[in-house]
Amino acid sequence: MSVTHVYAGPSLNADAVRALLPDAVVHPPVRHGDLTASPAGPGDRVVVLDGQFFQSASVRHKEICEVIARGAAVYGAASMGALRAAELGPYGMTGSGIVHRLYATGLLERDDEVALVHTEPDAGSRALTVALVSVRVALRRLVRRGAVTADDEVRLLAAAEQLPFTSRTWRGILQRAEGVSPQTTETVRTAVAGPAATWDVKAQDAHALLTRLARDPAPPAAEPLPVPTTVHMENWRRTADADTLTLVTAAQIYADDYPALHRRTVLRLLTGVQEDDVRLLESRAVKTARHRGLLSAEHGMWLGDEEAPASDDAVLARVLVRSYRWSCGLMPLPVLADAVRATPGAGRLRELIAEAEELSTQLTQRGYPLHRVSHSALHRHCLRRWNTASLVPALYDRGFTGVDDLTTRAARFAPHLGLTDPPRLRLLAD
Repeated sequence: MSVTHVYAGPSLNADAVRALLPDAVVHPPVRHGDLTASPAGPGDRVVVLDGQFFQSASVRHKEICEVIARGAAVYGAASMGALRAAELGPYGMTGSGIVHRLYATGLLERDDEVALVHTEPDAGSRALTVALVSVRVALRRLVRRGAVTADDEVRLLAAAEQLPFTSRTWRGILQRAEGVSPQTTETVRTAVAGPAATWDVKAQDAHALLTRLARDPAPPAAEPLPVPTTVHMENWRRTADADTLTLVTAAQIYADDYPALHRRTVLRLLTGVQEDDVRLLESRAVKTARHRGLLSAEHGMWLGDEEAPASDDAVLARVLVRSYRWSCGLMPLPVLADAVRATPGAGRLRELIAEAEELSTQLTQRGYPLHRVSHSALHRHCLRRWNTASLVPALYDRGFTGVDDLTTRAARFAPHLGLTDPPRLRLLAD
């Protein structure tokens, strides 16, 4: 059954969307990562009206292309949707409305034409300022009706352009504009006093698109477009697959024996052999690496100062494991997650994750959110937890790709790590 996902607010609120499309799944304004995490697939429709860009990162073009490649029909209008549809029209995104046409024809180029300030989604994403494109179109319509002179239009637009989008309101525009006649001021004030649907082009474009989709429940057939995988796209997918990422991160942090599991898993990937004998895997991996010319003079960078030079197979295998990446430069997360799930300690690991999340929630409620975690304190916790004096070699052995990767992913577990007696576990059978 086809599902229509609508990302809206403030162009249209959730009630207005459901009045036009009763079966639609309504989401807040789209953010970076939302579409990657969306379940939208073949036969579904995704409608992007509004999006965030100031409070959080805006939706990326490749995210939209990936949803199209899944077989979903993606539409854009009104605000962020109109902008992205104008940019991605050749790649399968369908644009609609006046704002989209202004961007698609090049009459508008700046992203801030559709920018405005609105309340949080929990408060209804209610508009607190007005978008420049809405001012532009509303004034042009008044000029065409003969209610406002062209000279006053120029003055009002100049005032609107001088205001930052965070402060752009009709009241501020009218107060700032110089030389505008009292009649024009009253005409504009009256014209925009009613509901946004009576004057706001973004609201009108959103309403028109949803009305059209309500009449045509079947999305147009589209040939899926291939989306080349990049390191950024793979990172976004990992973030979207939160459960898998959390499971592996917890294993990397809590499990005393995770380095052994990680080493065996990576060596199997390197050799293509499902072998339990790690010494045999090391020998085969080093032999394969030498044959392919993968062991260069630079491999010493993967060893700590106190570690032996890379000469025997065990040390060379350690270098291979620490430096192993998939072609896009990332660790093989799905394979590592499967290896963790298959261990006897996976159940206890999930319990530790739940405990850490509960502790983090309690601290956040008391005014200590995770973004305030000290990075240096987090690193000290990990050094103590892993019983090592050298952070970088230890994090490599646990599959982190660097200090930044560790800091980003381990922060959510920092309250647990900071306990006097932090929890420990073993994944593999003794």
